[in-house]
Amino acid sequence: MEVITARIEEKDFKALKQIEKEEKTELAGVLRKLLSKSIQEWKIKKALELIKERKITIRKAASFAEVSYIQMLDLIAKSDIDIGYTSQDLKRDIK
Repeated sequence: MEVITARIEEKDFKALKQIEKEEKTELAGVLRKLLSKSIQEWKIKKALELIKERKITIRKAASFAEVSYIQMLDLIAKSDIDIGYTSQDLKRDIK
């Protein structure tokens, strides 16, 4: 595990202390949890951008974002990204 130091706004520090109190955990645990969640959200957003720009495959995007292939397909659908696969393609593939 690595150690980092960062300056944060007073309002953010107060919010972190509130979360620490509510979660009944230490500040370091709160920071790790929030940082991990933010990194995951960033990876998903970036993967979706790359798919939209047709720079990576869905499988590579799923790997990059650390989600399953099915989860990535669901995220793509929710983001309304056209991946060039139509309902007609699906019908053909089912047959």
